[in-house]
Amino acid sequence: MSENFALGFPDALTPDLVPWARIVYSSRTGNTQAVAEHLAENLDLSLVNAREELAARMDERGPDGRLMRGDAAGTADEILLLGFWAWRGGPNPTMRDFMRGLRRRRVFVFGTMAAWPDSEHARACISCAKELLDEGRNEALGHFVCQGRLAPSVRKHSHHPRTPEREARLDEAEKHPDAADLAAALEAARAALAPLRP
Repeated sequence: MSENFALGFPDALTPDLVPWARIVYSSRTGNTQAVAEHLAENLDLSLVNAREELAARMDERGPDGRLMRGDAAGTADEILLLGFWAWRGGPNPTMRDFMRGLRRRRVFVFGTMAAWPDSEHARACISCAKELLDEGRNEALGHFVCQGRLAPSVRKHSHHPRTPEREARLDEAEKHPDAADLAAALEAARAALAPLRP
């Protein structure tokens, strides 16, 4: 018996079980992309890079920078799983921009960061993501965060003190996302999506 079957799920949540759902992600060092690809494969959902989608729709913006249609490509009923890397206490700029264009959507967010996933910084990042979604009256379905390696150039030129504790945390972040992180991300996404099954 597969682990998925034991949890009461089929091997993949297919589009007929979770209609109009897809994953939109932004990744710098490949951490968020790895989580996004794992979710896409195991939930049988389509996957798109946020930067590419925003670039394709730049002409659809109003004077305030928001998307004129107030929505990402797709239907208003579509469920979105949005992946970001942490930047200055919230989602990275591309994902922030993407989130600000959403209106009245159901959204599950996932993120990667060098910080501990149970830290105040992680909680602040999720809080910021929820505030961005609240701007467009979107419904937050749930979230997931895990560690991920810091870009080498960022680590090298960081202005933060190089304390033993910080260096140990960054060394640990180099090992993530690992298999346990991917499994936890999938479990969190499934828990958020399961009540929405028709």
